[in-house]
Amino acid sequence: MRKLAILVASLALVSATAVDAAGPVDGEIGAIYWNSEFDSSGVAALSSDSGSPGFRGQLWLFNKYGVKAGMYRADLDDFTAVETSDYTSVDLMWRPFSPTQNNYIAVGLGWQEMDLSTIGLQGDTSGIRINVDGRVGFGKILFAYGEASYLPALGDATATTPALGRFESMTGYEYELGVSVKTFPFMQFRAGYRMQSVDFDQTGLDPLLGFGTSMKGSAESSGILAGLTFNF
Repeated sequence: MRKLAILVASLALVSATAVDAAGPVDGEIGAIYWNSEFDSSGVAALSSDSGSPGFRGQLWLFNKYGVKAGMYRADLDDFTAVETSDYTSVDLMWRPFSPTQNNYIAVGLGWQEMDLSTIGLQGDTSGIRINVDGRVGFGKILFAYGEASYLPALGDATATTPALGRFESMTGYEYELGVSVKTFPFMQFRAGYRMQSVDFDQTGLDPLLGFGTSMKGSAESSGILAGLTFNF
């Protein structure tokens, strides 16, 4: 809930600033359900259904400058003892090419925080995000979209169990591809496919456990999604 409150507060602050400014403002906010599968390798080798709700929003000023935020979750249904993992992000965006609202290419820089308790990480890891996204409209009702982010340097973190060492050299990426249909003047139905992946080195492992002192690993959530967004 704390992360969701931060997400909503960020969007509200930018919305208030934009409304006071001169010029056109448009945006969207909505909820999705991500029917994902979680897989990890390394010490914490797990595989499970992880479908969970998520939230997203974005705001654009002058059809050029924007901010977007999102929160997604991997909830391992098959492992009651393993907590969920949250992915929360905020990005500042710029459209170098934007002939219309639903035809553009945008680039941006942002920050992402991830709670990766599903792989035994204690606390959160975070880092900068480099983003590219775009839309192509087909008339006034349908458009296709794509989003991609690269996380070049996530912070190191310790494992929940001391014998499992530390998570280091963490990097990640995510992408989403889909379509959106304007079902009502201020409402759109969204459907697509989303992938979230993190790679890491797990060091300082207890050799008595049979893992040696270092091991590479990864954690990946991927699957289809669907949801509703409201435009303003």
